[in-house]
Amino acid sequence: MMMTIKKTYAWCIQHWRWLVFTTVALIAYMLGKNNSRGLFEQAKLAKDQYKKEADLIEKAHLKKDKKVKSLEKSVNRKLQKIENKKKVSIKSLEAEQRKEIEKYLDDPEKLDKALQDLGIKEV
Repeated sequence: MMMTIKKTYAWCIQHWRWLVFTTVALIAYMLGKNNSRGLFEQAKLAKDQYKKEADLIEKAHLKKDKKVKSLEKSVNRKLQKIENKKKVSIKSLEAEQRKEIEKYLDDPEKLDKALQDLGIKEV
């Protein structure tokens, strides 16, 4: 047994550089392995956070689009109502205008007086 210890000691002295290199490599591997787990977890958490943010942004965009479409429909309905009121008003004004013209067509003296009021002296 003593002989084995002496041979091992002699081998270690001869190959001390290999032992130091192997020990350093082994320590670096162990520390790197532990760090890589932490980095992997951080990367996983960052990925999950990115997905959540992307989902929230997409939901906010869809919500905004729905609001915009709803407002567009509302504005279009109001514009349609205003357009209908405009058409009704134009029709009533045209009817009034026809009545006014018909009133003057029946009586030529009224027509002459109306034309003179407008500044037209002779036709």
